[in-house]
Amino acid sequence: MYAENRGAILKMRDISLRNLTESRGFEDEKTEDAVHQCSACGMYDDICPSGQCTCSGGGTPENGVTAQEDTAAKTIPTTGMTITEGGNYEIPEGPYTGRITIDTTDEVTIRITGDVTFTQPNTIFIDVENAKLVTIENNGHTVTLSGHHFMDLDNSSSAVVNGGTYIAPGRNIIMIYGSSNSLTLNNVNMQATTGYAVTTTNANQTVVVNGGTFTKSSSANSEFKNYGHLTLAGVTVISEADGEGKTSTIVDNYPGAVLEINGGNYKTINQNCIVNSGMARINDGTFASEGASCINNKWGRVEINDGTITSDADCTIKNRGILHMNGGTVASTNPHAVVIDCDGDNGDTKINGGTIKGGEDGIRLKDLGSFVVTLNQATFENNTNDVHLCDGQKINIKKTFTGTATILTDDASLGRHITLENEDLSYQNKLKLISMNSGYIIGYKRGDDGKEYRYLADANGNIVTAENAKATADLGAGEQELDTTTVVPKNTSVTVTANIPEGAEFLGWSAVRADGIALELGDDPTAHFEMPGCNVTVEALYQGGNVDPVNPGGGSSSDVVAGIAAVALTGAAVWGIYETGTGIYRVLNMPGVPMPSNRAGLATLIWEKAGCPEPQTVKSFSDIDDADLHLRQAASWMEEQGLMDDVKENEFRPYRYVTKLQTCLVWDKAKEESLIS
Repeated sequence: MYAENRGAILKMRDISLRNLTESRGFEDEKTEDAVHQCSACGMYDDICPSGQCTCSGGGTPENGVTAQEDTAAKTIPTTGMTITEGGNYEIPEGPYTGRITIDTTDEVTIRITGDVTFTQPNTIFIDVENAKLVTIENNGHTVTLSGHHFMDLDNSSSAVVNGGTYIAPGRNIIMIYGSSNSLTLNNVNMQATTGYAVTTTNANQTVVVNGGTFTKSSSANSEFKNYGHLTLAGVTVISEADGEGKTSTIVDNYPGAVLEINGGNYKTINQNCIVNSGMARINDGTFASEGASCINNKWGRVEINDGTITSDADCTIKNRGILHMNGGTVASTNPHAVVIDCDGDNGDTKINGGTIKGGEDGIRLKDLGSFVVTLNQATFENNTNDVHLCDGQKINIKKTFTGTATILTDDASLGRHITLENEDLSYQNKLKLISMNSGYIIGYKRGDDGKEYRYLADANGNIVTAENAKATADLGAGEQELDTTTVVPKNTSVTVTANIPEGAEFLGWSAVRADGIALELGDDPTAHFEMPGCNVTVEALYQGGNVDPVNPGGGSSSDVVAGIAAVALTGAAVWGIYETGTGIYRVLNMPGVPMPSNRAGLATLIWEKAGCPEPQTVKSFSDIDDADLHLRQAASWMEEQGLMDDVKENEFRPYRYVTKLQTCLVWDKAKEESLIS
């Protein structure tokens, strides 16, 4: 047994001797004097200090050597060395004069254990010619370079740098040259002057920067020069102004390159944060530029999903390519500036969401040629003009846009198109667009070809709301039906034709101007009037037929109508019958009750008369301010009781005109159902 144990010990001793001498470069001096015998375990090695055993329990890794032999760091001399084998290496504190070259297919870990200076001005400190993976571990130490790179990556090498501070006074800090490289920087602090912090050179290179701080004290070049795929996550860039009051650009993103930013803080002075000619995607982060555009999109593609982007310069985003804004906030701190400037025949812009605020112009369109700006959705805040259309420009506004937009044109004229034409017949008239050109409002037209659009119309023109009738007018392209957003110039002749159900009897017209003045339209089912300088509401009154649209509650009102007619048979004219009948009903059933003029007044009247009962559900109507709880409660309760209903979808149309007859009918129905006394 002793012989077997002794043989095993001698065999392990030989292994230890061989590894030690090879690591030290003493291949011809394999002597026992090179090692000591561990007093605790009897092993011959130079890992275990005398009297302290660290050999046991380490196990045997795949390469057949002990765990202590596998993890032991080899010290890199200050004159540099070439690493041809994988394993652990150490850079202690001190000045270094020679290059460290890595050329191996194995993984290499280098631990920096103290502050280091590299004094060679024209030599790379760590030159990774070939490596599966190089990991730099630096727990808070500083590496100061005299004038060249901290690290170069060649071929298909990969590297990870964890922590530490790296100062390069005159050159780039990390250069990537290979055809397919990857670099990850975790919480590093890099300080450069004229050089880049990181440079990629082709599209197959990947750089990921997680956290850390990057400082640059010169406006020469940028922090990151990217031809590959660069991801910045939670990075802070502190760009210090030079003698000319400029900082560096943060990222130059070249054609074919991809930039992705996931949070962080980025600030520049008199330089762009991002100059993009490739693909730039901003998912989050805070970006601020003083004296220059924050993003300069030079024929590339920019996608904004979140984050805050601000500038006090002439524009916050200068877009000469493709821009898709899906979220986030783009703002100007200069009230005389443009927030998003789309200039040139270079790419399509889609505003799909987010907030645009603070400028004289929210979006400016100029010289777009065949390209367009599409507004799908956005929130505009505190802009003088939300949309500025330069000569000949039009904007494509989709039905998904639910906000309000103020629009200024440089070439205002009657009929000037504001929006692109489309064949959807149901939404452009609902777009909330306000003209910022004095003397004009934004009208709506639908041509004979079925295409609709918005245009500049005379500010003296207004709209006609027709109930139970069709309103038409010639606005320059022949007689056309008027919608509720079709602007009718003042003094234009308008024709209204009653649209009553089969079997119903036409009673007359109720026509009221927005200023409260009634229009006399006579007794004929077809009537004419000249458009005043305000809105007009026209309603054809009738009774009988299969449907009784004068009852907004939708319930049976034949008894009331008959009663009104019965007491008024002695009248000489239809209108007189109507007025007399409703008057007698009000005397008998509504003494002292004021007559409302619109649906909001009618709903409030009945609800308050019922004692303001709480509705089962207080609805949020699209055309009632959420802050107006009183009206929302009244409208919700009236709808629940079947006294009034939505005109369309979730619209209540609170300011839609109601006739005296409608008021009488709703009042009568509420009494029949014992809702009011």
